[in-house]
Amino acid sequence: MRTFIAIITTLLISCVASAQTATIIGCSEEYANQTISVYQYSDYFTKNEELLGTFTTDATGYFSFTFECKTTREIYLYLGIYKAFLFVSPNKEYEIAMPPYREKTLAEELNPYYEPTDISLGVINSDPDDINILILSFNSVFETFLSEKGYDVFLTHDKSRVEELENQVNTMFAKYDDEFFNVYKNYRLYALRYMVYQRDNMSVTRKHYLNQKFHYYNPAYMNLFKMMWKDYINNNHSRDIGKNLKVDIIYGKSPTMFKKTMEKMIAFRNDTLKELFLLQCLDDCLKDPEVFPPAPVYQTLDSVIIISTIPEHRNIAENIKKKYTLLEFHDEAPYFELYNQDSVLYTLDKFKGKYVYLNFCRSENYACIKDYKVLKKMNEKTKRDLSIVTLSYEKTFEDFRSFRKANPQYNWTFLYAGDNPEIGRQYKLRGMPTYMLLDKSGKIEMISAPTPADNFQETFTRMMVQKRKEEAARKKRQTQSKGRTW
Repeated sequence: MRTFIAIITTLLISCVASAQTATIIGCSEEYANQTISVYQYSDYFTKNEELLGTFTTDATGYFSFTFECKTTREIYLYLGIYKAFLFVSPNKEYEIAMPPYREKTLAEELNPYYEPTDISLGVINSDPDDINILILSFNSVFETFLSEKGYDVFLTHDKSRVEELENQVNTMFAKYDDEFFNVYKNYRLYALRYMVYQRDNMSVTRKHYLNQKFHYYNPAYMNLFKMMWKDYINNNHSRDIGKNLKVDIIYGKSPTMFKKTMEKMIAFRNDTLKELFLLQCLDDCLKDPEVFPPAPVYQTLDSVIIISTIPEHRNIAENIKKKYTLLEFHDEAPYFELYNQDSVLYTLDKFKGKYVYLNFCRSENYACIKDYKVLKKMNEKTKRDLSIVTLSYEKTFEDFRSFRKANPQYNWTFLYAGDNPEIGRQYKLRGMPTYMLLDKSGKIEMISAPTPADNFQETFTRMMVQKRKEEAARKKRQTQSKGRTW
């Protein structure tokens, strides 16, 4: 009976833990009837964007959005020209103050290298010990110090001024015992020490990382580690221990050999820390393919994914692969779920069985509108074998819907992708219009397909004729083989 009760109790605790959520609410007329997506960084190594969900504000600009939140983390929203950040903790509700809406210009929208302005969201219902208030207050003191005294401190390696700052902030925040905040505060201060006077990677690692709790989702903790060890293998691959580490990756393709070599590094006598350092080295190796051939580096990453017992490390390894892997012929096309103008959900799988001419466009782009006119004529001739699918990047869903309503002559599938920037990143989108051809099973047939104006129809027709000839020849060989007697 006791065993049964213990099992039930464990299951209940597990269910409660898995159901942890956070909620953001807000209201601003400037954001009325807008669709907004919420993201987090999947990890702080690659800063791979992970979609938490999407919500639509009502006619007054009000919204309430609840999402899974198992630990304190940083989330962000794209709001016009802003990338707006907020720290959230499990089982809490945050009433956020939306910034004045400033729409991106057309030039900004069409520039694939445009970077939004980072801001921190204000929390209207915050307590004095709210994680956002604590971090904003600390950052204000810290960045004022850097602005007023940073140049002199870095120039003179003035330890005493750094210690003055540490004493000041430790006194200011002494009564707050929030673990996430204290880690954030301490590791920003450790980073300042490191930059000013403690330029000993091994000593800092041994003191602040070896046999300490790992904080994978705390940006200050991860940023210091990357600051110390970024490019280590690039700068040391031809001498001392760095040479041996390169051999372990390129020739051994073995995380186990790499960890064994690291036994010589006292600061890394911890398997978890060794593996984190290995991930940093693998990330850096892929930036220099002439020195570190990519194939064995990817094989080593695959080994981490398979054998690591740490979920965060497997996730980082997967994201490093995604970061550097370019789409190639016959790769699976990145999956998507998007809505058409009638709010009907489409998935990429829906188009399997036909070739797909996938294009990325928006109506304000003259080249896109010019191509639409060619696509209209082409669609009438190729629709038996080819589905045309346009991923549309209008400013809002309402703009997308209005364009489709005003242009029924464009009678192929349009899907709204304007609120899903991660799709563009997955497809390595660098500008509009962009065209790809997918085969009947959803794999990439042409990474950079010709535009409609560059005779795509003729190219596709030749390809289909060739494939039909090959299929006919294959069937003929099969028939002959069956009819042959022995």
